[in-house]
Amino acid sequence: MDTVKTRQQGNTIAVTLSKKFNIPAGEEYYITKSDTGVITLVPKVKDIFVNVQEGQYSDADEDGLARNFTPKGSELDD
Repeated sequence: MDTVKTRQQGNTIAVTLSKKFNIPAGEEYYITKSDTGVITLVPKVKDIFVNVQEGQYSDADEDGLARNFTPKGSELDD
């Protein structure tokens, strides 16, 4: 397991990641910090649906089931 050291860079704290992780420069990430202090970086993916034609990703069978579903009681309650 590698270790890194934080450093002050202007008004931010920076962490340098080793080249061995093959992370290209300029990539965007979502960053979260858990209650236990674990910092997670998740790659921000491009919007894969930006150029989708209407109906291109529909599933007639499953969509039909959902359209004809009527709740009878507390199915939607938490």
